[in-house]
Amino acid sequence: MNKRDVLQQLVRVRLADGSNPLADGRIQDVLVEMHGERAHVAILIDENWDGGSPPADAQERLRQAVLAMPGVASVRIVPRPRPRARGVTVPGAAPAPGGGDAPARKLPEGLQGARVVAVASGKGGVGKSSVTVNLAVALARRGLKVAVLDCDIYGFSVPALIGLERAPALDDDRKVIPGHGHGVDVMSMDFFVQNNRPVVWRGPMLGKALRQFLFDTVWNHPDVVVLDLPPGTGDMALDVQQQFPPMDVLIVTTPDPFAARVAERAGSMAQKMGHRVMGVVENMAYRQCSGCGQREYLLGRGGGDAVAAALGTEVLARIPMEPPPPGLRRDGLFPPESGAGAAFAELATRVAERLGVGVPQPAGADGVR
Repeated sequence: MNKRDVLQQLVRVRLADGSNPLADGRIQDVLVEMHGERAHVAILIDENWDGGSPPADAQERLRQAVLAMPGVASVRIVPRPRPRARGVTVPGAAPAPGGGDAPARKLPEGLQGARVVAVASGKGGVGKSSVTVNLAVALARRGLKVAVLDCDIYGFSVPALIGLERAPALDDDRKVIPGHGHGVDVMSMDFFVQNNRPVVWRGPMLGKALRQFLFDTVWNHPDVVVLDLPPGTGDMALDVQQQFPPMDVLIVTTPDPFAARVAERAGSMAQKMGHRVMGVVENMAYRQCSGCGQREYLLGRGGGDAVAAALGTEVLARIPMEPPPPGLRRDGLFPPESGAGAAFAELATRVAERLGVGVPQPAGADGVR
């Protein structure tokens, strides 16, 4: 019996309203003490449960779910205050002014009220940017106003993947009007680099560029902002996450156990930064055999589940591998009628539900409302 075992059990719990408190961030941590072969479990929960005290029936469901596990002798529910978001100390970095926590970050006026979803990964090559773009377009198809901020300054790819229909421009105040494609506003370093040249900048310049993207862009008050974060847990990923107030994070991995291991680290860093891991997206989860219809697991199985259990959340989507559709395409979007397109539509539904945004009926195919 260990913490992961308990988290896997709590992922299955559904409250009276159908929600899962582990996925919603209302369960803060789990402590397991072993006495011989018997386990004593403490479940730490937010004492301000949706703005009020944790309901007694919710606490009892959590308690009974864990008590039903073999070897559990007792279960305690411990309400405690939500921890303050703290910055991560980087060796050699200057402390925050005045010491203590870093100051809370605020979004520019054009993004005030928007829900922010960051898409992160532990390493490159797992399809993080593809997930970002297809999720953003699927949210737009639901009738939401969506913007994508390409925070991967070195490895920008969002404009090409989304197939821009309108290039960025400048307004009368010399601020950037974002590019636009498939119902989504886009801001990216790609707009400021010619002939696919590499960005040879050091960290401070990259951080300054991101702040300019945020505050020198004419944002159109979107409902949701999707961030394509730099991969990994290095300085750039750290700097990007420090620019934003507490937000929701999706962790992208493949089923491969090595990719899952590094994805877990990316999720842990987000949690240490005070952000909430909303869930895991397992990309390239399987391939549907065109002949027999069976699923083939070319990269193995279980990576997404392992990451979700380690981070105390759940797998929100498993995206299949699919070949490009017939004909010449100039973007990286999956058609809504494809298997991957349907998986992204379901992911968008689950993300919108967790964010508390959305409309009952989807918009037209172009995603514009």
